[in-house]
Amino acid sequence: MKNKLIYEFMAEIDLPLPFDNEFISLIPEQRAIINSLMSERIVTSYAVSVEDGKLWTTIVADSEESVIEILMRFPIIELVEYKIYKLAFHNNANTLSAQFSLN
Repeated sequence: MKNKLIYEFMAEIDLPLPFDNEFISLIPEQRAIINSLMSERIVTSYAVSVEDGKLWTTIVADSEESVIEILMRFPIIELVEYKIYKLAFHNNANTLSAQFSLN
């Protein structure tokens, strides 16, 4: 069986400003989905700028189509616009330092 190549993508999401009640009501479910995807290591980072109405998330997937399928799971997706960028690399401090076990 042939191995699939896995890439990391950045999704840049434009949030609706100002937030209305419909959008605000979706935030708890959105956070639950993100937490689940992060525990599965599908979403590797997630950042929001409320002042600028932007959300950035990095997603591990084999194609842009797979990223879109993941984004469609976001409860807020019908209320936002997004762009997807395929990354050459993505470094963050968590991957640069050793993980220690206290066992």
